Amino acid sequence: MTVTASLAPRQYRLDSPLKFDIQSEAFKRDPFPTFAAMLAAGPVIPIKIALLGKAWATTTHEAALAMVKDNELFVQEGRHAGKPGVVGGLQWWMPRSLRPLTNSMLLKDEPDHRRLRKLVDRAFARRDVLAMRGGIEKIADRLLDSLAGHETVDLAADYARRLPMAVICDLLGVPEEDRDAFSEWTRAALTMKNALGMFRAMGSLDKMIGYLRELIARSRIDPRPGLIGELVRDEEDGDKLDENELLSMVALLLVAGFETTTHLIGDCIIALDQHPDQKAWLMADPAARMEQAVEELARYTSPVQSTKPRYVARDAKFFGQTLRRGDQIIAYLASANADPAVFDRPDQLVLDRFPNPHLVFSSGIHFCLGMQLARVEAQAALARLYARYPDLSIPPPDQIGWIEQFGLRGVKILPTRLEPSPSRLAA
Repeated sequence: MTVTASLAPRQYRLDSPLKFDIQSEAFKRDPFPTFAAMLAAGPVIPIKIALLGKAWATTTHEAALAMVKDNELFVQEGRHAGKPGVVGGLQWWMPRSLRPLTNSMLLKDEPDHRRLRKLVDRAFARRDVLAMRGGIEKIADRLLDSLAGHETVDLAADYARRLPMAVICDLLGVPEEDRDAFSEWTRAALTMKNALGMFRAMGSLDKMIGYLRELIARSRIDPRPGLIGELVRDEEDGDKLDENELLSMVALLLVAGFETTTHLIGDCIIALDQHPDQKAWLMADPAARMEQAVEELARYTSPVQSTKPRYVARDAKFFGQTLRRGDQIIAYLASANADPAVFDRPDQLVLDRFPNPHLVFSSGIHFCLGMQLARVEAQAALARLYARYPDLSIPPPDQIGWIEQFGLRGVKILPTRLEPSPSRLAA
C-alpha cells in the first residue's frame, strides 16, 4: 500500500538527520537493504549529504513524483526561497571561474528554464535519435575491434565510457583530437566525495571551462556541424543564449551526455553477469527483448540515484513533514525505484517487467533531456557487446570497486575477460 501523509508518518526535524549510508562502496554493492530501511522510515526523511549538508529526501515513488512535479513549492534558485547566495546547492564562495555553470537550465526556475530548454529542445528535435542507432552500433563495433586480442580489458574505461563520449562529442561537434583530454578533466571533476575533493577538482574544472570557451569561440568563427554550432547560430522569437548560458549549456550536455550513460552501461553489464538466468532470457531473443530489458536494468541499477537539490519556497506540510522556507530537498530516485508499493519484488531483476514506471530519468519539467539517447546507447552497447562476447566474465561482486560519490552508482574499473578461459571451455 502506498505511504501517504494521511498515515501520519513519524515526525522528523531537519537538524536531526537520519544516518543512512548512501555513499560507501558497501552500499553501492548492495543498496536494496538500505532502500528498504529508508522506505520504512517514511516518505520524506532528513539526511546529511557530503558537500550539501542537511536536506530532506523523498524515499517513495509517490513522494518523489510529487516533488519533481511541484515547481512552485520546490524551486531550483535559492533566491526564490530566501537564499540569495546559493543556486541549486552551489554556494556563494564558488570560484568566479565556475560561476557560469550556475546558468545551467538544471538550476533555473520558470520562466528562465522554459526559455533555455526551448532553445536546446529545438536543436535536439532536428535529430531522429532512433535513426542514430546504426551510427552508435558502428562506434561500438569500432571500440570492440580495438579490444580484440586482449586477455583482460577494463570495460568501464575502454567501452562503457568511450562509447557515450564518442556519441555526445559527435552530436555536439567536438573535435576528435580533444576528446581524451576532455574525458580526463570531467572524470577528475566528477569524482568529488567531499569539500577537499572539490577543491582538488578545481583545476580540472577550470581547464574544462577554458576549453569550452575556446571551442565556442572557434564555432563562432568557423562553424562546424553539431549542436554547439547550432546553439551559437540559432535564434527563436528574437532570443538566443548569452555567453555564460551557452557555456553552461554545452558543459551540461557534454557531462550529462556521457557520464550517466557510462554508469548505466557498466551497471547493466554487472547486473546481467550477476543474474545469469535473466541474461539467458535476454540472449534468447535480444532484438525483441533488449528495449524492455534496458528499462528494467536501468530501474534495478539506478545509476543516477538522486535529483539535484531544490529549495522549499514556503513553509509547508509535505507527506506529513513540516518543511521550512529555505530547506533543501532532493528526490531520492533510487529508493523510489525500489518502492514495493509500485514494483513487485523490487529487489529482483525481472527483465520482462511490465509496466515499469521507474524514475531513472526523473519527471516533470526537469526530466532528462537525453533520456532517449541514453536508452538507445545502452541498447546498442549491450547488443553489440554480447553479440561478439556472449561469454565474457567479470570479477565476483566483492571484488568490484564502486565509486564513493553521492548520487551516482558506477564502478571505478571493470576488469573483464572477454573470452572464456581454456578451463571454462573444457568444462
